[in-house]
Amino acid sequence: MADERARLAPDVIGERLLVVGMLLWLLVMVVRWPLALSFGDEVGYVGQARLFLEGRIRPLADSPGVWNSIPGGGEAAKYPLFPALLLTPLLAVSPRLVFLLSVLGALATTWVASRALRARGASLVWGLGVLLHPTVVLVARTAMVDSLLALSCVGAWWAFRRHREGAAAVMLAFVVALKASGFPFGLALVAGEALRVWPEVRERRRGAWGPVAWGAAGLLAGLVLAGSLNLVASGRLWFGYDHRFLGTPPFWFKYVPLSAPIYAWSLFLVPPLLAAGVLPFWRRRDWGPVLLVISQFGLMCFYYFVDRGRTWTETLVLGARLILPVVVFLLIGYLEILSGLLPRQAVLRRLGAALLVLGPALLLLFISERHRRWQEPEATALARASKLAAELGSHELGL
Repeated sequence: MADERARLAPDVIGERLLVVGMLLWLLVMVVRWPLALSFGDEVGYVGQARLFLEGRIRPLADSPGVWNSIPGGGEAAKYPLFPALLLTPLLAVSPRLVFLLSVLGALATTWVASRALRARGASLVWGLGVLLHPTVVLVARTAMVDSLLALSCVGAWWAFRRHREGAAAVMLAFVVALKASGFPFGLALVAGEALRVWPEVRERRRGAWGPVAWGAAGLLAGLVLAGSLNLVASGRLWFGYDHRFLGTPPFWFKYVPLSAPIYAWSLFLVPPLLAAGVLPFWRRRDWGPVLLVISQFGLMCFYYFVDRGRTWTETLVLGARLILPVVVFLLIGYLEILSGLLPRQAVLRRLGAALLVLGPALLLLFISERHRRWQEPEATALARASKLAAELGSHELGL
């Protein structure tokens, strides 16, 4: 009973430390704001958002972006339109603001994780551990949608745990619409809910299937939204990806030796034994995160593409980008385990809290410096081209 009262008691100090840690992290991000785009996908998203601002959906011959040829002639966006729609208002205010979406996604994911950890008896400040993962930090410095995908997956799961099935359905619709890989993530969460409520179904409890029905409705809404946007973009219901150059399906056995080691080492080394984070979910029979971790890790081991860096260490960080929802769920379980292992001496607890509050900002500063140095040539080229355009009396930059 005493442990239960402690778990449910307001965590005022943890709340304050959480807010301070998030604000410090945000301050560093603002001071060391990204200089340029980092991934090819970002070029596609921002290029499509620019078209929206120009009042068009399909590109002209000189439109910057990432396009694929479509049947009947012309070109259309390779990537889903939904991320570009989200970026368009930010781009309208300032091009540099396109990174804000990922920054907010990382902070919101941290907030949800802190609530989930508090429900398991840990202090809210442990949620800052999400911002101590280098992949989360690096992706937050881009206009990629992986931060939003992770937020939507964790948000849907937490909404289910809070019996807010309507909110879970909205989050699942976002999961499906954000990326082509979103549907398997969402399906794993809904299948996990079905397994979780199965004992209640067998006992014929009224409304037992409710969470599953809401989850299925969310998946369906996401499919309708994605299909409708694809139809507008290219005249067909499916996404604009084209893998004919591979000569095989994008998920195939021959890619396992190339992809599987990178994903496996990422989940076992960054941080050490991160994969153990699945155990708390397994013990509680919380099957959604368990199925998501196992199925999506296994699926991506067969995928032809994996992000790679200039060194093995960078590859371990970049390689986890495509499975960021897996990483975040494992982090929540991992932090729950660590919070239980930390000795109860007041001095050690204060040291742990200080590390959680200051660590994310320091890690972000370190990664930001390396990231900005890598981006400096792009920033220099943009500055010189802008100066030349101004001298020529032009208000636009060509590509």
